[in-house]
Amino acid sequence: MPYLMIVNDAAGTSTDDVVEDVRAALAVHGEVEVAATSSMDELREALQGRGDAEVVVCGGDGSLHAVATALCMRDELGDGEREGPVLGIVPLGTGNDFARSVNLSDDPVEAVRVVVEGPLRPIDVIRDDKARVVVNAVHVGAGDEAGRLAKPWKERLGTVGLGPLGYVVGTVLAGVRKAGWKLRVTVDGEVVADGQTRLMQVGMANGTSIGGGAVLAPDAAPGDGLGDIVIAEARTRPQRLLYALRLTSGDVESLEGVRRLRGTEVRVEAMTDHGFGVNADGELLDPVRATTWRVQPGAYRLHVPAGVEPTVTDLEPPA
Repeated sequence: MPYLMIVNDAAGTSTDDVVEDVRAALAVHGEVEVAATSSMDELREALQGRGDAEVVVCGGDGSLHAVATALCMRDELGDGEREGPVLGIVPLGTGNDFARSVNLSDDPVEAVRVVVEGPLRPIDVIRDDKARVVVNAVHVGAGDEAGRLAKPWKERLGTVGLGPLGYVVGTVLAGVRKAGWKLRVTVDGEVVADGQTRLMQVGMANGTSIGGGAVLAPDAAPGDGLGDIVIAEARTRPQRLLYALRLTSGDVESLEGVRRLRGTEVRVEAMTDHGFGVNADGELLDPVRATTWRVQPGAYRLHVPAGVEPTVTDLEPPA
């Protein structure tokens, strides 16, 4: 089996040895080409010339996001009826949230073993109303604000190998500083938040966590054809701070005012003149007044550890 390893050329030389170890481990099983790309054009060109090679994404959520976007631009993603392309992931990013959702090891050698031997599972993506691709999670409110506030902290803490803690700092600051957003939320055509109560966060998740381990949707199954939806009300400042702290630990279900739903489409609309920012796979998008997110089932097939199956959990229906 030939393999095409996609590596982010902007990652620098710190991962060169690891990339070489991955290449050598894959080379035992077939011919390997390494494509170090630094732009979408370079990535699309590498994918266009891959022939029958299997694509192995070496990186984190941002790298997987870029590859899925490039495949979308090439009209290669599946849609539930048409079978999607095959991918493997070797988690080399900072947070690796999506890889965590499918139980991929952060040990490169073990990840290569899964690429070579692991069964294939169909994996969904989320698409917004501008046709952008989301592989892990998209959210507005505190999570997005936390991402914006975390950016300088991630850079500072990253110099000492503690980059993921930057999101924790940003999340706490967002919980303290923001009073919430007046948003109307519709899930599969049913209004689930009318915009009268301020919301702390609205998210649609394909994976379980964001920001390097902050658990947003603990029961999300990336290949079940549904998105896990989280709606959290913004109440008192202590409650908002508690929500932020619980978000980093994953224990938000027991908090008052937090709802978890499942669905295939979410629409979020601002009820004031001010728009809201959107965080999609860690990318901070420009503020908008409204946005719609839809699940695209079976967009690609992924090698996962044996035993990982998409499962539908018993969550509250949108109505």
